[in-house]
Amino acid sequence: MSTTFAIHKLGNSIVLEDDYLPDDDIFGDDDDDVFIKVAFRGSSGIRWSNEVAKFLPDDLKVYPLDNSAQGIYTIGDIKKEIKLQKDVKKYNL
Repeated sequence: MSTTFAIHKLGNSIVLEDDYLPDDDIFGDDDDDVFIKVAFRGSSGIRWSNEVAKFLPDDLKVYPLDNSAQGIYTIGDIKKEIKLQKDVKKYNL
């Protein structure tokens, strides 16, 4: 089951808390209220869809846009999954 993960951006800043979430379309109605795609999980695993995202704080919340979270709730969760994938591939587990 594939899922696209995003962070919430409001104006020029990233939303760190859940105090504000749009009521309308998930991508917002204007350029000030958008979600920025950061990762994608598909049949071949999870990967960054935005190379800058790997430098974001581990505790930054991510939102599944088109499916359920399936255990991915933060940037740190994505980093852990990517590391696990690399370890499995490296050690042929």
